[in-house]
Amino acid sequence: MLKAVIFDMDGVIIDSEPLHARAAILAMKKYNVALTEDYCYGFVGSTARHMLEVLREQYSLSASLDELMEANDRMKEALVAAEGYPAIPFVGELMAALHGAGLRLAIASSSPMEDIRETVSRLRLTDYLECLVSGMQVKSPKPAPDIFLEAAGRLGVAPSECLVIEDSCNGLNAARSAGMARVAFYNPHSGKQDLSAANYVIEGFEEITPAFLNRVYCHATGQPAEVARTDRLFLRELALSDLPALHAILNNPEIARFSGEPVRPLDERISLHKSYIHFAYRFRGFGLWGVFLKETGQLIGRCGLEEAENDSGTARIEIGYLISPEFQGCGYALESVRAVLSFAFNEQKLSEIYAVTAPDNFRSNALIQKLGFRQTGTICRNGKTCQEFVLSSPE
Repeated sequence: MLKAVIFDMDGVIIDSEPLHARAAILAMKKYNVALTEDYCYGFVGSTARHMLEVLREQYSLSASLDELMEANDRMKEALVAAEGYPAIPFVGELMAALHGAGLRLAIASSSPMEDIRETVSRLRLTDYLECLVSGMQVKSPKPAPDIFLEAAGRLGVAPSECLVIEDSCNGLNAARSAGMARVAFYNPHSGKQDLSAANYVIEGFEEITPAFLNRVYCHATGQPAEVARTDRLFLRELALSDLPALHAILNNPEIARFSGEPVRPLDERISLHKSYIHFAYRFRGFGLWGVFLKETGQLIGRCGLEEAENDSGTARIEIGYLISPEFQGCGYALESVRAVLSFAFNEQKLSEIYAVTAPDNFRSNALIQKLGFRQTGTICRNGKTCQEFVLSSPE
């Protein structure tokens, strides 16, 4: 279960890496060392002290490490005083949402603690963060896992219950070594970073939600992700352990009549679902999910989104559902379909959703029309002529 989100600072909360690189380049000119931005970006995620240690040895500099640090810090302070650090858009809003969702938050940054505190204060993030950890406080810098393990320890959560948001190769490798789920923020100002250690890569925070990060965490840790909750139900990805119960529902003659699925043995259904977990849930980010009763956790049906083609071969997204016969007539179909439509329009930002029903499937036709779908014509599906409906996003 996801309990904590740990943020890197430089390049994730503030767009500071270009300024840090310029500070190092200007400071090292005093020692006749010509640095490039690309060289500095190779240390993104680690500490300035570590980079200066490498430079001191590489160029056989007579200056002490403390002297090099002081020159670098003075140049950085001058640039910050003149220009300041721009904040990354919408990261503060994400922290507020995560805090409101009950997740514990921390910053684990390679920067000095005074810089972390100044940033948190200036951006008014104090109320959301339970702890701040500097790379100066641990034995080994990123890509070692020390800083993230320290943050998890201070939060009182296991590393396996954490998700890290990073912009650097060093930071992602550190989080992976710590056994944590990883989201990479692609920041073009952080240099040419190898983000392959991430479980997911994002390009901004505007549309990132607690629910989205929880799905990334679940996928990273091999767990079925919850998609939505209603008054009486919850919808989540189907795990292999759910397949026997789903198999019994699909084999019910009343369900098989309209589901369009061929009768399969259970072992074949389980085998197919293994691929479905990877290609639908993990790759596409949607699929057909299990519908469960909140009170008992019992699987009572399936509802979700599928990619399908119309008669001309054009791909589009369709909604589908089925509810076990003994639970029909209780409003569960309406409740679950509404939850999926909300997910489709609000989370997936889809502009329209299609539905296809058999003419004699009176329950589904009534439900689709009650939800505001309009009929667009007919379509051939599984060798039968069916009715086609569409619903546009309310925005």
